Amino acid sequence: MQKSEGRGEAPGFSRRTLVIGGAAVALGAVCGVVAMPLAASVDVLRPPGALAEDEFMARCIRCERCISVCPTNVLAPMPIEQGILAVRTPFVTFANDSCTFCDQCRIVCPTAAIEAVDPLAPQTGRIGVAVVDPARCVAFEQAGTCGVCVDACPYGALSFDDGRRPVVDAAVCNGCGECVKICPANVLTSFSGGATRGINVVTEKQFAEGGVA
Repeated sequence: MQKSEGRGEAPGFSRRTLVIGGAAVALGAVCGVVAMPLAASVDVLRPPGALAEDEFMARCIRCERCISVCPTNVLAPMPIEQGILAVRTPFVTFANDSCTFCDQCRIVCPTAAIEAVDPLAPQTGRIGVAVVDPARCVAFEQAGTCGVCVDACPYGALSFDDGRRPVVDAAVCNGCGECVKICPANVLTSFSGGATRGINVVTEKQFAEGGVA
């Protein structure tokens, strides 16, 4: 004899199922409201051509394909210290090398979180902007003692002022990081903590606020 479904509930559903489902919908709504502002608050260097931060965070699925194909290893997964929503998303670090704008990160991205970018047209999607730190730059401590960043810049974004100290042309700089990679400040000057050098690439937001990394 066939059992009754009982209490008028649809087949396959129970009160427990409905409660769990309702809780999941509520949690999803909360996460949707909370996640976007938290995502937008992350202020780090992203791969060249990355979408605006909030949209990039919404599209990035943390697959790390861009990180695995980067030929110069300047892409790394975000650590948990930057927040659970940002963990494993790619950020740029120039500790050991610079970006060549090879476009591989865009090619392998499965969600189009990264767009094509022309390194000679920084306004269309640069990584960031190089900013000289007078407190760390060797040339500011003693004029004429250093200028390797000016000579190394492959895009002509650096020049010398009258005191032979490096000056960045922000309109030309695409944030490739070659100047950061080659800067000898951490070796030639006394240094206590941190990882900043005599010249550093900062985000657009940091640049607009005065270039403090």
